[in-house]
Amino acid sequence: MIARRLMVVEPGKIELQDFEMNSNLMPNQALVQAEYTVVSGGTEGAGYTGLVKEMPFGDKGLYPRETGYGNLGTVLEVGSEVTMCQTGDRVISFSHHASLVKADTSRMALPLPGDAEGKHLVFTRMAGVSISALRSSSIQPGDTVVVIGMGLVGNFAAQLFGMAGANVLVADLEDSRLEAARSCGFEHTINSGVDDLSKAVEEFTEGKGAHAVVEAIGLSAVINDAVGLVRTGGELILLGSPRASFTTDVTPFLLKVHLEAIRVIGALEWRWAAHPTERTRDIESNYKLIADWIATGKLIVDPLISHLASPLDCQQIYQGVTGKPADYLGVVFDWTSL
Repeated sequence: MIARRLMVVEPGKIELQDFEMNSNLMPNQALVQAEYTVVSGGTEGAGYTGLVKEMPFGDKGLYPRETGYGNLGTVLEVGSEVTMCQTGDRVISFSHHASLVKADTSRMALPLPGDAEGKHLVFTRMAGVSISALRSSSIQPGDTVVVIGMGLVGNFAAQLFGMAGANVLVADLEDSRLEAARSCGFEHTINSGVDDLSKAVEEFTEGKGAHAVVEAIGLSAVINDAVGLVRTGGELILLGSPRASFTTDVTPFLLKVHLEAIRVIGALEWRWAAHPTERTRDIESNYKLIADWIATGKLIVDPLISHLASPLDCQQIYQGVTGKPADYLGVVFDWTSL
């Protein structure tokens, strides 16, 4: 059968390509017809621009390369050992941007509500990244949290901390993203490129520093500075993945961590169990919660959608996501438009 997919053919160039998909399914695979896919500006941006070549792990930037990891669609057929979903289910999977995918159900092909708005539900994927910050923290109701970076992952993280009862201050360099944050209910916002973030945090926390600071961008320089916003015994949570190189004297950072008993926590979602276990949280259960919260409006999505695009416009979209991130906050491809 002929399907269509997005392919980064070289850094800075992406195409919608036809490809031949055979009809054979592995025992753990589900054939899924895409409805919507969501763009991750950080991970996919690194692949599109070539920044992935600088990362000390992974494939070192091989091209051409597929892209995308959030796919919402309908199951057409399942392999012999699939138990997570069945034919006719509407599922979210960690699959690429394509009209047809063979979703690996051993990782994720989670059935979602069939009557909820698809362009909202597909953001379950991005909020699934965000919840790792909350799960990794020791935050309790009434604690103070500062989230730096109001992209999709940062915004959802801030919403989730707020739902857990924390008092949240959010920061970004772009007024448009802060406006979207305010539309999601945040009262405490600051443009850290205009105003003094340290002073704002001092006032927000009555001079004590935040119980937790979440860096949701993945910039090493920001992480280095963010430790100064954390109170004694607090937490610095790395939600964004640092990719670009950064050179500095790390002694002031390490001394602050050491003297003030600050915990630096990596919050990569892949370090959680994929499916329910007796001893720890897991990705599948996280996603079930998030999908329900999106479907019922507890997690706010609509102000974050900046573009609902045809896959035909992929080159323009990825140029915007990487070159004008303030204007391309939440991008969804509509595969039903082809």
